[in-house]
Amino acid sequence: MGALLAAAASAVLGAGSASAVAITPLPGGVQVDLTAADTQWVAQNHFGQVIAGLPHPSAASFGEALDSAAALSSQYPGGRVVFTVYGPFNELNGTMLALQ
Repeated sequence: MGALLAAAASAVLGAGSASAVAITPLPGGVQVDLTAADTQWVAQNHFGQVIAGLPHPSAASFGEALDSAAALSSQYPGGRVVFTVYGPFNELNGTMLALQ
């Protein structure tokens, strides 16, 4: 799911802008750094709601957290979201940061 989320985010975000989403493989997971422009786009388009609709037990909470973090970060110039996802597909966990 982590790689799937990262790939989906990268493809969708990259389609609308000169995106510079950074995807970094980690042992057992992936880290995704959204740019300030991508964070604005996520907040304006409620992209977390799209992710929340994926057929996975973690999708709803992840999507809600993504929309909340993007809404908070997008209030600041240069604000962005960074998240990590770890674990096997059926037991995901991770972190999400709203940066100013």
